[in-house]
Amino acid sequence: MKSLLRLAGAGLSLCSAPVFSANLMLDFGAPASNSVVAAPYLTLSPGHAKGGVPASQTTWNTVSTSANRTDLLYADGSSASALTLDLGQETSGGSGVIDFGLNVGNLGLAGTGGAIPNQQSLLGTGSIYGDNSSSTAAGRDGFFGGGTAAVTGTAIGMRLDGLATGDYVAYVMARNTNTNPASLAMNVYSSVGATAANFTFSSLTAQVQANTGYATAGYAGQYTSFTQDENYLAINFTITEAGQSFFLAVDGGNDAVERRGFLNSVQIVPEPSVAMLGAIGLLFLFRRRI
Repeated sequence: MKSLLRLAGAGLSLCSAPVFSANLMLDFGAPASNSVVAAPYLTLSPGHAKGGVPASQTTWNTVSTSANRTDLLYADGSSASALTLDLGQETSGGSGVIDFGLNVGNLGLAGTGGAIPNQQSLLGTGSIYGDNSSSTAAGRDGFFGGGTAAVTGTAIGMRLDGLATGDYVAYVMARNTNTNPASLAMNVYSSVGATAANFTFSSLTAQVQANTGYATAGYAGQYTSFTQDENYLAINFTITEAGQSFFLAVDGGNDAVERRGFLNSVQIVPEPSVAMLGAIGLLFLFRRRI
């Protein structure tokens, strides 16, 4: 009886505590040496800030090329050998198709914070983009599409293969961190489907990251906190069967100003619902035995 009660107590603990498993963190940016996330920026991310990733999980995958990655690590440092990351770019600006056979056009978004007169820099004390241009914050640097901003700029995208079935949240940061205008939104498209060499996103509805900028005179610390749909997105998706992949594409939110897609970081966080249901089922079994 006492053993069953102890097990039941453990089950209750499982139900009352968050379940963290198989979190994956991707930081895009190269070739600068400060593109590798390091202290004190290891937990400066929307996934950590919103409770999806515990503070003890700080392993970031530095993605510095368009080459396929099969050497990924989970946020707790364990191997994610079942996963493959593939990156690609739009076949031509405005085509609405990511070709995973094409390399991303620009791998070295420096993240200078912007220098528009009378506009607040993205960088500064307590900023989610880091204190200065030497910071290693995951949201500071990144990748972006080829072509010219308002003429031939291209979207970029990623495909993640090998995820287990279940519900997930993708925390995405997508911003041109080299500039600080009043607004420079990014459209982010996502889907789940069979692994494929292309991702057609033209018919999908985008989630929009607003990327609002602020005049220096009116700045009130907006860059020091993670605000959903403003400086990051939380994208819910479900893998329903083995062999499905998660697809993501990013393009500029204003064709007259910026067509290129920018991507700084992505965190893939499993929803705890399956583990929670298992714990609840275990408690039900204990209750019957007691």
